[in-house]
Amino acid sequence: MPYTIPPEATMAAYGNLSTDAPVYSPLDTVTVTLQGRRSGDTLAHLRVCDPDQRPYCEVDVPLVDNRAQTTFIAGGKAGAQYIYLSWPGEKRYSRYTNFTLLPETRIQSGDPQLDGLFPFTRDRMNLGRREYSTPRGKFVGYISADTWHFDGIWLRDWVYQLPAYRYWEPDMVCGLDRFLEVQSDNGMIPDGIERDGRTWRVGLESDVEYIATLALWQTWQATGDDAWLQAALPRLERALQYIRSDPKHWDPEHQLIKRQHSCDTWDYDIDGATDAGTGRHVIATCDQSGYYLAFRAMSDMYAHLGKTEDARRWADQAEDYRRRAVSLLWDGTKFLHHAHLDQIDHGDFDETQQLAMGNTWAITRGLASPQQAASIVDEYHRRQTLTGDAYPWWSLQPGYPDHLGYFKDAYRRQGGYANGGLMPWVGGELCLGAFMSGRERYGVELLHQWADHLSRTGGAQVWYWPNGEPGFRTTNEVPYAGWGMAQWISALVEGLAGIRDRTCLLQEVALSPNWVAADRDDVRCCAAYAYSKAYFAYRMTLDRASQTLTLTCAGSATSAHFRLLLPEGWRPQTVTVNGNPVAFTLEPAGAAASTHAVFEAPVEGVAAVKVH
Repeated sequence: MPYTIPPEATMAAYGNLSTDAPVYSPLDTVTVTLQGRRSGDTLAHLRVCDPDQRPYCEVDVPLVDNRAQTTFIAGGKAGAQYIYLSWPGEKRYSRYTNFTLLPETRIQSGDPQLDGLFPFTRDRMNLGRREYSTPRGKFVGYISADTWHFDGIWLRDWVYQLPAYRYWEPDMVCGLDRFLEVQSDNGMIPDGIERDGRTWRVGLESDVEYIATLALWQTWQATGDDAWLQAALPRLERALQYIRSDPKHWDPEHQLIKRQHSCDTWDYDIDGATDAGTGRHVIATCDQSGYYLAFRAMSDMYAHLGKTEDARRWADQAEDYRRRAVSLLWDGTKFLHHAHLDQIDHGDFDETQQLAMGNTWAITRGLASPQQAASIVDEYHRRQTLTGDAYPWWSLQPGYPDHLGYFKDAYRRQGGYANGGLMPWVGGELCLGAFMSGRERYGVELLHQWADHLSRTGGAQVWYWPNGEPGFRTTNEVPYAGWGMAQWISALVEGLAGIRDRTCLLQEVALSPNWVAADRDDVRCCAAYAYSKAYFAYRMTLDRASQTLTLTCAGSATSAHFRLLLPEGWRPQTVTVNGNPVAFTLEPAGAAASTHAVFEAPVEGVAAVKVH
């Protein structure tokens, strides 16, 4: 029996729409093709929504011969996006289609060296990823690249890789849970965990509790798991109380953390002394910056949870702690390696002249004021020019001289390992510090040096001799030192690209792109947390003829603090966001004859910024 297809039950009665691809990256151009209804249409309305049905694009589209094409910029929350097609006079949309928005951390500047840094680092660091089944459960972490603990994870070596692996790692939490579960009754946290669940703690280490605090803070930023955060905060309270009460670690006179005399943040004393931590005490700059930032992190986490009294308590403690530390350790040019509490005779060696690796942390952790930060960066630059060493990445400069007889191992002689060896993580922190302190062109120079190093050597060792020769001390040396490579990703993403998370899930962003210093006029950048799919992306273009900077932003953020570096001589008259004027200020840009345009603005959906 022949049958008749009712036309009102076919696509022709509803019209149609399609996209030119199923998957897009943030800020990609989406091309939509429209087909009108069989009855004929001259106008269509498109509404684009993110996975939470929040619209970020609405447009009327004229049809010619019942067909049309239009484009829009992909943005909104990551995941399935909705495009709704409506006809004039209709109460309900007629058709819809989806596409997937898939954010990935990426730098696209047109400079192959800079653009290749992130994928190169991700691929090499993943060689150090370990997934263990411990007696307490699953453990995911990243190894040290030279440790004798071949089948174990040092907390510090793992956590100091977090600034990079948060962009690709889907298993952010379980490793930290294993560390928190084995916290001692007195609040102490172990240095590391073996595959079989055994733990260890080096007696002189005074940094573990701040490292654990920073680990939890940065992990929460990437996951946004408030319930996990709230459950873990009491453990951090106990840990920070322990370190400020144990006689091995707390100096009641100065009200600062102390440690046994060591090479900056490293885990052994000089002169063959034991590492029990019970004597030969110093107050080291490396510890002070760590605890200052940990206290600030505690304040930020409590503030997010709405616990204002706790947030204020930790904020006050942070500022008091910083004031005491700076007063004791700042020498007018740099921070001292450490201040001695017990007398230790260094003979004819003037230890106060050492430029210790912890100075870079003083910048990036906020212990140093902007003026102090600039002074430290300049001192690194000056000393490399003076010494001619391969890179300004010193653990100590200079290291303790061999004639003092402190170290018997060949790798600990002056210029080796933590006694003056070049460590990539120091270079990465210095590079980030350069961007933070108005030394943007020096930061770009350092990034190019690092990219060139990677292309020539194929990877990163834990340390190098001052001439650039790779240093070795164990049979477990591998050329993918994550604590080292990760710091350069911070310098790239937070420093040069200028994307920094002010809370969690990139909901509030500090945006300070420094591409002017790299002579890049058309750049696309995206920072995305793999675990939560939270992201922030922008495209920035400079029209030097008209002295106009345009910036298109998309992502998880609802607001942003902009600090836009402008070329020399630019003095903009207006700033607009989505066409609306925004109040702004101009601030000098460090040593350069440039300025920053500084302002706050909402950036939900896709935001168009113009500085002219």
